[in-house]
Amino acid sequence: MKEMIQAGNFYDSLEEKDKKELTEAIAESLFFQEEALQKDVVTLLAKADLRLASEVEKRLL
Repeated sequence: MKEMIQAGNFYDSLEEKDKKELTEAIAESLFFQEEALQKDVVTLLAKADLRLASEVEKRLL
């Protein structure tokens, strides 16, 4: 759990441009993966930051 808090704090500390780039990079790396894996990663991302998870999920649709 500590790792998720640290990851969320890191994401919160980023500038908006960097948040967008990170979100796009994560979504791009997941795009051709199986849907079950995509969902698992989004679930883990939500534990770090709900906004990050939501933005990645939107890009995967």
